[in-house]
Amino acid sequence: MITRSAVKVVRKVVAKAVKSQNLNLSHLMQHFFISVSGNAVWVVGILVGLSQVGLNLAPILTGFGVAGVIVGFALQDTLSNFAAGMMLLIYRPFDVGDFVFAGGVDGKVSHMSLVSTTIRTFDNQVIIVPNGKIWGDVIKNVTHERSRRVDMVFGIGYGDDIDHAEAVLKDIVQAHPSVHETPEPIVKVHTLNTSSVDFIVRPWVDTEDYWDVYWDITKQVKVRFDKEGISIPFPQQDVHLYTEVKSHS
Repeated sequence: MITRSAVKVVRKVVAKAVKSQNLNLSHLMQHFFISVSGNAVWVVGILVGLSQVGLNLAPILTGFGVAGVIVGFALQDTLSNFAAGMMLLIYRPFDVGDFVFAGGVDGKVSHMSLVSTTIRTFDNQVIIVPNGKIWGDVIKNVTHERSRRVDMVFGIGYGDDIDHAEAVLKDIVQAHPSVHETPEPIVKVHTLNTSSVDFIVRPWVDTEDYWDVYWDITKQVKVRFDKEGISIPFPQQDVHLYTEVKSHS
């Protein structure tokens, strides 16, 4: 009972300390310190209790050491995931709430432990990925930075006015309320493609506005191009037929 009360007190104190804004610890780091502090108090309390009832702790501790070696061999994969969790805790490539591509899964990080990471996909599936797979693969954190560049490509026909199309694209981008003025949006002729002249359109936006801006500008480009008489070409080929004329003698 004393140990249980001590665990509650220690957990509350540690939780309050690690959640301080001055420390700026990740959720995984906070969970780690809280869990370790509580478990450490439990171990000490149980050992003290056993010693008070007259048990010799030396054989028990020796048995725990032997059992630890056996369990270590049996749980090599789990220990590997634990080690990967420690690396994630130290280097902090992502935190709870970030949108990531990790371990072959993309979605929002909903929970992290030292063994696995729970990711909720965009279609609301819950996937639990071992930390060993995450640490051993490429990690892409989509929401780590506060601003992102939206990369879009729009094509016009070879018979359309390039300067007019460029002016329309700049007007659409600059008029959008979520597009940043700095860095300045880029609208340039990029490629003379097979069936189209392609423009790159690259505005900067807040990370949370990325998809809204992408969808809004795509829709507005179609509407404005139709209104301005600018064509959006589709892949096509010109076929030339030649008739061979044979002379008869």
